[in-house]
Amino acid sequence: MSSGIWSAASGAVAQSASLDTAANNVANASTAGYRAETAVFRQTLVNALGQNAGTRSQRFAVTRTTAPDFRPGQIIHTGNNLDVAINDDQGFFAVSTPNGERYTRAGNFRVSVDGTLVTADGNPVLGPSRRPVQVSPTASSIEIAPDGSISAGGEPTGASIAVFSFQNLSGLEKDGQVLFRARPEAGRPVVHQAALESHAIEQSNANAVSSMTTLINASRQFEMVAKVIEAFSQIEHRAATDIMKR
Repeated sequence: MSSGIWSAASGAVAQSASLDTAANNVANASTAGYRAETAVFRQTLVNALGQNAGTRSQRFAVTRTTAPDFRPGQIIHTGNNLDVAINDDQGFFAVSTPNGERYTRAGNFRVSVDGTLVTADGNPVLGPSRRPVQVSPTASSIEIAPDGSISAGGEPTGASIAVFSFQNLSGLEKDGQVLFRARPEAGRPVVHQAALESHAIEQSNANAVSSMTTLINASRQFEMVAKVIEAFSQIEHRAATDIMKR
């Protein structure tokens, strides 16, 4: 079998990954705190196999990861007392999940029945000591100040949420739609002195129009690669038929 078909097949796999990534960005264009992703490709040059010169020029497209875009999304005012947005692109809220500590930009919080401040998915929000933030479950008029301190009925509660930052943002990897896991290369999370914007949330930074354009382009490229694979297959079939006739 021609080695060219394997090179084309690797391109089809890569474009399939690009399609999945673009589709995910389109689907989450309105998800608060979502960070758009880009499929990361690299080109691999295959080493020559013995004296097979035809293999020397074969290059394969490989994709194994996606890279998040950490640029901030648009901040919109909601009027909700428990909505809060981070005013820079370096900070993250810390939350506790069944899989360990995770980080997010989604600040659409609520208070659970036991008084724990939680995310929309029910994960407890952590304070500066990296413990769940607790308020009275019967407290009224809860407000989150720009420094993260929480008051209820105009009185301080002593509770506060924290913003954390990392030395190396490329060490953060997606875990779900709006959560990030910190790999060792990200460095230790440190409390970040960022101003918060109350009664507001940060929108997704995925642009629906550009994501749709990427989706269409990836789809067309996949179709072109599929035609290349089909052409190689037809060539192989004709070659095998000619050999059988001899």
